Amino acid sequence: MGLKIDDILDEETMSVNLPGKTKEDAIRKLAELLLEKGYIKEIDSFTKDIYYRETLGKTGIGNYIAIPHGQSESVLRNGIAIGEFAEDIEWETLDDKPVRIVCLFCVKKGDGGENEHLKMLAILAGKLGKDEVVTDLLNARDSASMKEAFLIEREE
Repeated sequence: MGLKIDDILDEETMSVNLPGKTKEDAIRKLAELLLEKGYIKEIDSFTKDIYYRETLGKTGIGNYIAIPHGQSESVLRNGIAIGEFAEDIEWETLDDKPVRIVCLFCVKKGDGGENEHLKMLAILAGKLGKDEVVTDLLNARDSASMKEAFLIEREE
């Protein structure tokens, strides 16, 4: 059985109405969640690896969403922190609009983790491509309703 959306979402690394005005604020806030829940062992080298990946191309996919990611030796287990921010955040995006939802992937470096990461990215991107999912995420009141937005089966 392949990886499913439910396998990659952790309510404990999801949060709504987060403070933050910059990309740095957003990445730091989500990295703190990942650290707190045992996904990464420390923030500074993890975020350095994320920023390196940011230099390679836009991670703002449009429709108020960014999916920063990168491989890091600081990662203990692959995962995703998802935050909905209270204010628009300036980000390099495909549609030149700010972001409100940031999905920060943490991926182990060098142990085949990158293959799982590509699957996680594909699964999440498929869901984020649906306007209803994005609307539900923007309106989520807590991490449970945020997770629910991804799990609702919708018509193709």
